[in-house]
Amino acid sequence: MNLGVVLNRVFRINDNPLFHYIAQHKEEIEQLAMIIPIENMDDVSNVKKQYYYNLVGSFVATLKQYNIQPFIVNYNQLGNLCQRLDLTHILMPKDIMSFNNEENDYPHVSAELKKHNVQIIGLRVNHYFQPSLTFNKQNEPYKVFTSFYKANRDKVINKPNYSYELTALSKLCSDGQNKTNIAFDKNYNIERQSNKTWQDFLSNDIAYYSRNRDDVSQSYVSGMSIDLAYGLLDITMVINDLLENYPNDEENYEAYIRELMFREFYYVLMTQFPNTAHQSFNEKYRKLNWSYNKAHFKAWTEGNTGYPLVDAAMRKLNRTGHMHNRLRMVVSQFLTKDLFIDWVWGEAYFKKYLIDYDNASNVHGWQWSASTGTDAVPYFRMFNPSTQGERFDKNAYFIIEELSIFEDVPSKYIHHPMSYEQTLQQTYGVELGKDYPKAIVDHKTSRAHVMSKFKNIGK
Repeated sequence: MNLGVVLNRVFRINDNPLFHYIAQHKEEIEQLAMIIPIENMDDVSNVKKQYYYNLVGSFVATLKQYNIQPFIVNYNQLGNLCQRLDLTHILMPKDIMSFNNEENDYPHVSAELKKHNVQIIGLRVNHYFQPSLTFNKQNEPYKVFTSFYKANRDKVINKPNYSYELTALSKLCSDGQNKTNIAFDKNYNIERQSNKTWQDFLSNDIAYYSRNRDDVSQSYVSGMSIDLAYGLLDITMVINDLLENYPNDEENYEAYIRELMFREFYYVLMTQFPNTAHQSFNEKYRKLNWSYNKAHFKAWTEGNTGYPLVDAAMRKLNRTGHMHNRLRMVVSQFLTKDLFIDWVWGEAYFKKYLIDYDNASNVHGWQWSASTGTDAVPYFRMFNPSTQGERFDKNAYFIIEELSIFEDVPSKYIHHPMSYEQTLQQTYGVELGKDYPKAIVDHKTSRAHVMSKFKNIGK
């Protein structure tokens, strides 16, 4: 067969099931083309776009060290490349949900390539479970995470490593070219750095994970969501590492495994209910009459709501493309509950800015906060953004990093600026409405409004 291998979002040379497949079938391969189709990043932030291009450049540079020169094309040219190279088969990931555009996912790309008489071979490369093997006794996906977790936890086991020699595989490869107008000039090894960061986490901060993972002022999280979104690390390798060290610290390792299983839970649900990417999982809540207040949405996106924890989180997202998971819950609840704005707007904004964007996790995370999803927070549970700051940024260290206007202000005033408006101005020279916004809504009033909207839905 003449085989093309799609490597986008599988930016690693180690623990790569696509390379393992080639090694297992090398006797059948007459021609081999490594292909990196490039996503259209015109509608994302510059930070996110540059991060993606840097990853591609790093991966291409690493492949060159093994004498592999990939074909680099835009996604809309992938079919033409198959024809030009007379490819008979395409090997590609079938489970990546982090693409910026859904047109780049397995169902869309495979359907398009079949028009070019190419046979598609799909492999799981980014997720641990085969969705159908996680179903309940009624052969349906679990809709409650705790049930999913209990039913599938014993399937998290040590698995054998992938076996291949990349130098040997390179002898089968045709030399490709960059057919895009993008220059990929980064030559440092991002995969190596990702592996080092992961091992450092296992050696140090995982010991504090269960207790401190929600502390947004500290860095006790692994940051691995980016590595999984772009395929810099293999999920099977990650699980193997966790199981190897598990007996030494069951509490923290189990807490981390549980979070990985949350990722799998949302992945399984999205494969079975793809419509939830654009509409509420709970059909009843599709009738909610959301607010579409553009001024409020703009204030939220710019970090000008008058709630310091929300504003700091959004400003950091805009600046860096990063946001702590606890902060994602805080800002999404603020948008959907305090401002009562449709979660779809917030999800789309995260998609534009989050470097680690993953469709399944992002969509279902937003629907959890909005109370419209499966196993979601009840609508009457509504985060108070001020008390969330007191709990998870007690000394306001994170807030002050992004809102320097509060640098010399005690944390109790920072978390409740409207309650200490006079003190802030007279003692610390911070005038609300001038130096920092006044709160655009009152939390107590918003809560009453949300309760009424949910209780009276359809009336």
